[in-house]
Amino acid sequence: MQKQVTILTGDPTVIPIAEMQLNPLGIEEMMEWVATHRPECLPEDTSNWQALFPHDLTDKGRPLTANELLVELCGRKCYDSFGLKAGKKTNAEYIKNTQESDPPHASIMYSAKMTFFFAGISRRVSHELIRNYVGADRDFEGSPAQESTRFTHHYGFFIMPPRYLGDTTRFSVKTRQQRFAESMQQAYDNYLQMVEFEVEQYIKQNGVAPTGMEKKRIYEAASSFLPHQAETSLMWTTNPIAAAKFFKERENPAADLEMQRFAKTWRRVCVARWPNLWPQSWIKRD
Repeated sequence: MQKQVTILTGDPTVIPIAEMQLNPLGIEEMMEWVATHRPECLPEDTSNWQALFPHDLTDKGRPLTANELLVELCGRKCYDSFGLKAGKKTNAEYIKNTQESDPPHASIMYSAKMTFFFAGISRRVSHELIRNYVGADRDFEGSPAQESTRFTHHYGFFIMPPRYLGDTTRFSVKTRQQRFAESMQQAYDNYLQMVEFEVEQYIKQNGVAPTGMEKKRIYEAASSFLPHQAETSLMWTTNPIAAAKFFKERENPAADLEMQRFAKTWRRVCVARWPNLWPQSWIKRD
């Protein structure tokens, strides 16, 4: 069994696949509660939950996302400052104001959740991501669901270290890119050969192909032949505070080069999708 490896050199894949959704009926029930306790805090027109916001539910012609509205709603509920009595601030202005104070009103930002699909990153970078950022979601972290090397057959894609991109320096006879590609091919050949050998031995002994736990045992052992630069994919659920912290730390020039590329791509996707959730001074807008 042989297969030519694929060496990836471009930006990683970052795809938003889920986010929070507002429940209008629930918001209207909350309005009824406020009406029985602090009626003066509600707008005159309470026929529609959208009246809680003293602005249009758009931003420069773009419909505001549920995540952006949820953060604002959480902030306004802290003080029951709804409708025109709250002033005519836009969603962006309101969120920015809450995050510019010292300390910022960070708790409202945790309510917004977003889930991403990541691919085109190495298992080495995913390990750094999980090693440094996994924990309780409210503690600046995220919730990962990463592709298994026990249940899946690796497809032979590997991430070229950014340091080697554009490299024309000769190292002995071959360039670093050539050496890297050959090393990944050899490692992947070893992986495939070990899987094939183990499966053949199992069939000889049992008369059928391995399934279930026996198949997992074969793949978990064979995965030890895969180098850190093997591509992986995962799902990641997080919040704006956690992501902003990650961008600040991992776009820093001192960070790992592949991690910098990943952080930059992820940040661009986030800012494009939820622009009002990133008022921090270090968030770039390129």
